[in-house]
Amino acid sequence: MPLDKEVSGRVLAEIDRNELAQLGCDLTSIPSPTGQEKAIADFILAWFEKSGIKPVRQEVEPDRPNAVGIVKGDGTGLSLGFNGHMDTSFTGTNADLRMVAGLEPESELKGRIVGDKVQGLGISNMKAGLASFMIAGKALKTSGIKLKGDVVLAAVVGEISRTPIGPWQSQDYRGEGVGTRHLLNHGMHTDYAICADGSDLNIVWTQAGVVQAKITTFGKAEAAWGTKRSAYPMDRVNAIVKMTKIIGAIERWGAEFEERHIYQSPTGPLFPKVNIGAIEGGAPYRPNYFPGVCSIYVDIRMPPQVRPVAIKHEMEQALKTLGIDYELEFYKSLLGYEGKQVEPLVKSAEEIFLHLFGEKIKTESPERASIWTDTNIYNELGIPAIKIGPRGKRISARNEEIDIDVMVKAAQLYALMALDICSRARP
Repeated sequence: MPLDKEVSGRVLAEIDRNELAQLGCDLTSIPSPTGQEKAIADFILAWFEKSGIKPVRQEVEPDRPNAVGIVKGDGTGLSLGFNGHMDTSFTGTNADLRMVAGLEPESELKGRIVGDKVQGLGISNMKAGLASFMIAGKALKTSGIKLKGDVVLAAVVGEISRTPIGPWQSQDYRGEGVGTRHLLNHGMHTDYAICADGSDLNIVWTQAGVVQAKITTFGKAEAAWGTKRSAYPMDRVNAIVKMTKIIGAIERWGAEFEERHIYQSPTGPLFPKVNIGAIEGGAPYRPNYFPGVCSIYVDIRMPPQVRPVAIKHEMEQALKTLGIDYELEFYKSLLGYEGKQVEPLVKSAEEIFLHLFGEKIKTESPERASIWTDTNIYNELGIPAIKIGPRGKRISARNEEIDIDVMVKAAQLYALMALDICSRARP
């Protein structure tokens, strides 16, 4: 649909660079690790109300709400949803020592404007995207332009890849889609959707699925001292030594799996990945014993059309020749999807990107496209969705930064895409 330059100019004039940067800074200053998103959700809901945008609070779990804002249309046109997660890659506390060797002072993780950048934990992943579509929604509202369809601005909980397993069972470990699945299961469907997760403002609409598996081996929990290896072979009595053979087999299978399952999507290849991400075994306070139990935790990123049961079969086939007793448990299964009927949304993004920035939109690189994001949930439920969002970079173990100009570009793109889609009459 050709853009009305006068109307689009009115909307763009409402996007204030300083206001956007400060909003990104404010969002980043509110700690929001997975499971602890209440404070930032409360802030966003209050911001929606102050900005004249209808706020909707969805309680996903007790004290864990999605924060949704609706810019109402007149009901005659197509609707567009924006999606961004409030939780951050790290907690910002000493709990992160399980993931990184050294921690910055927590004071350095607060949002701050440094020159032409916003810094702080979570600004790149993905509070810059949140701020950008919030400001875009406000620009549509304050411009006074009447839309035909609704614009739904959804800040959701629980997108970061964290999974309940073993003793880690609280809401602090329920991520990877719980907020967006609740959002859509409780009424917030739109005709199209944009996931504002970071992509360097490149476009993609095919994302990988994920399964996670726990593999456990067993030894003989007896004192090791005084025993001869000939009578107590380590690969029979020591669960950790047994696990080294399991690891070797999974690594060999993983290398083959990653080559065999490359997926050719409309925007380029998706790369599968097999990663042994955690291991636990034995008793650190009693290493004089043969360890009786050892477990590894494996994350498998799989392309669309590959099913978890097929992966389980492949892993079992890779391990059966070892002659080792083991247990294999799958504790997460999320499918990947290629978006269908996304062409009108893609065309809108292409035309508006060219109009705004004088260059063609690029597709996301395979390395960055080959992940799971909430885009998958929309496409799973038949809502055509793309991912396109601002991304910065990590500047230390946990701290991040992003160019303010990139946030402005994202807000401009979102505002005009919403103006375009939500000005179209429903067929």
